[in-house]
Amino acid sequence: MGGGAGAARPLGPSRKTLDGAILLGTINADTGEVSDQLHSAIVLRSSDAVEFVKNWPAEIAATEFCRPEWVLSAWNSLPELGKPAVAVVRDDDAWAAAALTEAGEPGAGTLTFAGQPLGDEHDLVLHRPDQAGELVTALVGLLEDVAAEGGKKVTLDALAPDGRLTRELRRSPRWALEAEAAPVITPALARVNAARHARRMRYLGGRGSLTFGVVTGDELTVTEGERFLRTRFENWTRQGRIDQLPAVERLPGFPHFMGTMMWGLAQRNMARLWVLELDGLRIAEDLHVGPPEDPLLYMRSYSTDFRKYSPGRILLEETLGQLAARDCARLRTGRGDELYKLDAGAGQECVLRAEFAPK
Repeated sequence: MGGGAGAARPLGPSRKTLDGAILLGTINADTGEVSDQLHSAIVLRSSDAVEFVKNWPAEIAATEFCRPEWVLSAWNSLPELGKPAVAVVRDDDAWAAAALTEAGEPGAGTLTFAGQPLGDEHDLVLHRPDQAGELVTALVGLLEDVAAEGGKKVTLDALAPDGRLTRELRRSPRWALEAEAAPVITPALARVNAARHARRMRYLGGRGSLTFGVVTGDELTVTEGERFLRTRFENWTRQGRIDQLPAVERLPGFPHFMGTMMWGLAQRNMARLWVLELDGLRIAEDLHVGPPEDPLLYMRSYSTDFRKYSPGRILLEETLGQLAARDCARLRTGRGDELYKLDAGAGQECVLRAEFAPK
């Protein structure tokens, strides 16, 4: 490499400053002086990570499972999953970040998305996404450095298939990608038999007055979210299926996580409960997260006392009809290819799981 006066060479991602930041730019070959710095990267941990996420501006680009309301609720309510960490690459006021959970001992730990295994669709968090450019590449490099130098296992679950992070990882031979079913229903093309739906409605309506509604905004309080979760637990228990719930959903802090997450997202119009009531009694509830025009069906609950009337199916079919009337293009249904999704006409869409696996 040329070594004349003033010559510069690229400064790779392994060159670190004393404060732990990684500088990417150019460095003078003679003096070692950094110039034309492009951006810096660092992994924030514990209180530094929390403070950074608390100060994210409202206009960030992020999936519902990477927004601060989700991330902070997971870190605060589910410490069993690990400690807060954020990988961030910054260029002036533009930045790309991944909110993570760090578990295990030094040299043998893991890094995953915050709240995993609970999230259904992840991507990078971007501030000024129009300027993201090479920040995405640099952030992937930072994660690779952390894995290689710190002995960390980095696993990124439920990646949005068309997300910026997914596109970057697809180009790298150092990441192993695996598909996981996450079907999508097109409301206008949903497989709903109108005659059978009307018959179910009449059958159930013979027990009392049926009402459909949506709970969101200020009505979707922390208490309401915790009530939804407790009701779901009770229904699963009465069915003798409580042991089938994932272990993370039986952690002591899980109800509070759900309550604070639902309330926080609802304040941004990013969470709502679709409900079916019989004489004022909730007999089926579906939790949607994400914007109203692009919702994700995250969690469901129905009363076992009315199981023979298929209240969950009635609610889903009614919801699909209302979404179609609003020209909603799709209803994401989250991970898993459960039969009720396929019966409603869901496709074969997927999310991706990425693991750092250098060859």
